[in-house]
Amino acid sequence: MKERTCYIILLTSIILSLAACEKETGFAESEGSLKLSIGVSDKVDVVSRSLSEEEQAILGQDCKIRIYSGETLVQKYQGIDNVPEQIQLVSGDYSVRVTAGDSVAASFEQRFFEGKKDFSIEKGTVSTVEVNCGIANTVVAIAWDESLKEIFKEDYQVTVTSSTGELVYSSANANAKGYFNLPEDNRKLTCKFSATTLGGKTYESSSELSDLSPATLYNLTYSYKETEVGPTGGAALNIKVEEVPLGDTYTITLKQRPVIVCKDVDGQSYDLEQPMYLELNTQVDYSIQVSTSSALTSLIFRNERFTEWGGSDNELDILTLNEQDTEAWKNVGISVSEKKQSLNGDVYTICFAKDLMAKMTAKEGSVETSIEAVDAEGKSRVAVWNVVASDATVKTSETKPYEVWTSKATLHGEILNEILSTPKFRYRVKGESAKWMTVGADLSEKFFSKEITGLTPGTTYEYQAMDGEQVSSVTCEFTTETEFQPENAGFEYTSGSVPTLIYGEGQSMWWDTGNHGSAKTGKDVTTSDTSVKHSGKSIKLASQLAGVPGIYEKFAAGNLFAGQYLKTDGTNGVLGWGRPCTSRPTALKVWVRYTPGSVTTDGSHIEKGSTDKGIIYVAVGDWKSSDTEYGAEWPVVVRTKGPSLFNPKDAGTIGYGEHIFTGNYGTDTETSMKEITIPLDYEGYGGYDRKPKSIIIVASASQYGDYFEGSTSSVMWLDDMELIYE
Repeated sequence: MKERTCYIILLTSIILSLAACEKETGFAESEGSLKLSIGVSDKVDVVSRSLSEEEQAILGQDCKIRIYSGETLVQKYQGIDNVPEQIQLVSGDYSVRVTAGDSVAASFEQRFFEGKKDFSIEKGTVSTVEVNCGIANTVVAIAWDESLKEIFKEDYQVTVTSSTGELVYSSANANAKGYFNLPEDNRKLTCKFSATTLGGKTYESSSELSDLSPATLYNLTYSYKETEVGPTGGAALNIKVEEVPLGDTYTITLKQRPVIVCKDVDGQSYDLEQPMYLELNTQVDYSIQVSTSSALTSLIFRNERFTEWGGSDNELDILTLNEQDTEAWKNVGISVSEKKQSLNGDVYTICFAKDLMAKMTAKEGSVETSIEAVDAEGKSRVAVWNVVASDATVKTSETKPYEVWTSKATLHGEILNEILSTPKFRYRVKGESAKWMTVGADLSEKFFSKEITGLTPGTTYEYQAMDGEQVSSVTCEFTTETEFQPENAGFEYTSGSVPTLIYGEGQSMWWDTGNHGSAKTGKDVTTSDTSVKHSGKSIKLASQLAGVPGIYEKFAAGNLFAGQYLKTDGTNGVLGWGRPCTSRPTALKVWVRYTPGSVTTDGSHIEKGSTDKGIIYVAVGDWKSSDTEYGAEWPVVVRTKGPSLFNPKDAGTIGYGEHIFTGNYGTDTETSMKEITIPLDYEGYGGYDRKPKSIIIVASASQYGDYFEGSTSSVMWLDDMELIYE
């Protein structure tokens, strides 16, 4: 705690805590596993209004959970109930940020909660992360000292103002707490005290508090004190500011199911979702590690050959063994090599000794051991350890989904034993009798891979790893992405008039425009055109004023977008952007003609009289809108009155490309058009290791039409749009 002394204040500290409701959700391993705890606390003041059970439930439903690897968003969820049972994370360093509540500039009721935590994932281990999500606001409370009554009537008032919001405190709301979200570059508040003296005069005095901190309570008590000022004396208001950091929180623990992994003597983990390939007569110790987030209550191993190898039964419950049974199973080759028990869960390590492993790999074939773990919370997991004995030197491995494109894919393999030659792959279309195509592989330690090209979109292929002419017994397959194309990409089909619809009679909507808003004033900003075209028809985007001339007019940009105009909100539009697309194009081609005008409606983005700009942009991503009214249906919801305008740097964006037209384009003749190619950038956005769910395509004759800025004489024509693939 620290104090500030100003000319005006005295402060006392007060504290409140919240017991938040508990919600459980499970997680499972990929290479490593995450145990996440989320807590929400409104720790401010013992007399402050605490959260009701209903409010706690709402925070849990609306909280946003984001997991980052460096600056890259790798997972995002909204609401505790929507966190999946399995979070797959590869080994590495991460951070998690949880936010809840309303991030408004200033409020007596709406609070914003935030919690952050760094963590690491190690292969085959459980990482426990507790995120303390407390109030992130700068909180201001004001109290009135009894000494004020000596000079003022009891109608005191303090107006607290930030650069973005304002709250008024009075003696009538003496216990009020104000919650401010202060900008990072302007963390100060102005406090103006107003009161009426006993003699009926108005008194005002202002002070400024600067360098204020988030997640901190500032209690301000106003007091009056006589002071000696010369021979006649005097009086003053004193301010003493005491900062109270908002403290610990209650946590909501998200319990995970037991984690089961296999490890060798060097500590390397193996994915039990895949068979484990071993040499014949392998004589190496292996262990099964079981981790739980609460006490382990049952751990059962089942193998139909246990009795063949000397066991008393083909089923073994590790936790029920007495001393005699423990010794008997140790002679078979199964024993508990390590046991760690704690309040946060248990870790058991079960060793399969090398002599038993030699029996399991004595001849070619597979041996399956089922492992079932149950904890005190009733959470369970069953894993199958499939040991495949083989004298093969190489094994085919599965492709990674994001490494499969429309015409290329990366094949993977693994070295099992000493190889005779450089490994390679063979592949072909599945189900056909065509000859295998063979390619060399790039070797890195015991793994090898190769990117193959020239594949057919939307086709299933099979492939095998090879050592010379020896072929792996494992065959894997993958299916290339399809070459998705927008519907009505030549804009040949339209219907209706004022508004013009960008689809034909009886067809479904894929494109839409802002016509639905401007049509209320009898105008279309986007129409079909046959005078300018590449083939058939084009679509014409013409910016103009919409409204009643002389009474009310508003700038409307000629526009087109993949999605649907949802409704008109006053004089603004609500738009649903995005259509389903799981393919990854590398570029967008389209025929364009553009003629910009001089800006007639200016604003903060473009000056009046300057040349207007047009824009076309395309994005693929896995967006999930948080819009409470339309979010379930649309990847992105745009409200032109704000605040939800599209930002390409949104975490959901995987690939993005744009072209801004700063002058005439394709205007060699009165009816000409010119083709343009807009590449999609994946590396600068979501990267190459994510698959999209949706595509957004937007075109506008005025780049800043979302802000109602541009020229009423700017026109853009579009025709024959096509997505390009590798």
